[in-house]
Amino acid sequence: MLKKILISSIALGVFGLMAFVLAENGKAGYTNSPGEGNCTSCHTGTINSGPGSISITSTPSLASGYVPGTTYSVTCNVSESSTTNSHLFGFGFEALLASGANGGNLAITNATRTKLQTKTVGSNVRNNVVHTGASNTGPNTVPFTFNWTAPAAGSGTVTFYTCGIAANASGDESGDHAYKTSLSVPENTTSVSEIAENDDRLSVYPNPASEKLNIQYKLNSASKVKIRIFNLNGQEISVFSSKKENEGTHSLNYNLEKSKSLKGTCFLEIVTDEYSKVCKLVIE
Repeated sequence: MLKKILISSIALGVFGLMAFVLAENGKAGYTNSPGEGNCTSCHTGTINSGPGSISITSTPSLASGYVPGTTYSVTCNVSESSTTNSHLFGFGFEALLASGANGGNLAITNATRTKLQTKTVGSNVRNNVVHTGASNTGPNTVPFTFNWTAPAAGSGTVTFYTCGIAANASGDESGDHAYKTSLSVPENTTSVSEIAENDDRLSVYPNPASEKLNIQYKLNSASKVKIRIFNLNGQEISVFSSKKENEGTHSLNYNLEKSKSLKGTCFLEIVTDEYSKVCKLVIE
């Protein structure tokens, strides 16, 4: 009995060490995106040569493209059912515009399994979601789930890049299987309609604004509404509202004096289930 306990303890200790080794390799910049390597930069083997796979899915579905400003739950699922490489998994993920800059925002929903890191490629500081090394054991598959918020209207196609590892728990990087995939997600320009300049469904005044900003909008039916400000680089500065509202006319009065960061030329975006609108705004 003592011998069995000793063997079990050693096995657990070795497996725990392996989880630590893999966690140390949960690094940004290995998603196989342009200008980067993939998991085989550290782990031996040929990419996509093993019997497993890595996939990307989302809720809501991105099959018809993304709706600007919408938050999606994205899952990268690393799978392998071989005898040796089916218990310990890792991954990395990026969402990029054609320019190589970040396409939208990434947010962690399971801090035990995933974390955010950055990698500078050229002039772009790219956000990555990578594994932590905890709770990333199988058998056979591990889903890594996080949130992605789509960029502003007019950003164009966003491409997801991800690379995953099915490790053999040997204590080093040899014998592991690496997998990569990517997914191009176009902007959905048909799901919501751009309202005309003279459409009375949206009114923003004064513009330029200095002390207060008034936003009035109409909904023909109950709808999700998100109103936000982003800068010339597409970075979100402030979210004025993000909630579901009833049919009717709604007013939002925002005190600009409370937000000293809101200065200069920027853009206000409203996205509802019925329509979307981006307008240029000057805050003095």
